[in-house]
Amino acid sequence: MQCARHPKVETALSCGKCGTPICPDCSVPGPVGMRCRDCASLRQSPLYQVRPERFVMAAVAGVAAGTLAGFVLQFIGFFILFVAPMIGGLLGEVILRATGRKRGPRLEFLAGASVVVGAGLSLLISDGYGRLTVSPVSLVFFLLAVGLTTAAAVAKIRYL
Repeated sequence: MQCARHPKVETALSCGKCGTPICPDCSVPGPVGMRCRDCASLRQSPLYQVRPERFVMAAVAGVAAGTLAGFVLQFIGFFILFVAPMIGGLLGEVILRATGRKRGPRLEFLAGASVVVGAGLSLLISDGYGRLTVSPVSLVFFLLAVGLTTAAAVAKIRYL
């Protein structure tokens, strides 16, 4: 047999899907054997393909939920360490539902950024647009809670 792409190369290998003769240079490892380049075209999974309008909707919903989460995190006190991961999971769920249960690194970044931007907005709004009047101890707890919330939101998107 001659390779379909390289007619001067003899081969005994054929595509495991369509049976086209292929040489070792043209072969691509597939899930059950070697495939030709046409059959092995590695398309991105539909699970990771988010339409732009859904991504924008998820960004708006994420920042809104992140701002609300920031307000809640400011006033809980010590129990913030226990509540923050639950809030992050809810925020991740908001983004998952806004995108139609899609996944991927872009949405993980969006979840983390939504928490951080929302928390920053909640601090600015609650403290009179820019003058921070919170104590250093409560600010440390707040930043710790934002970190926990961010980790939980990203984990919700990544691992469901």
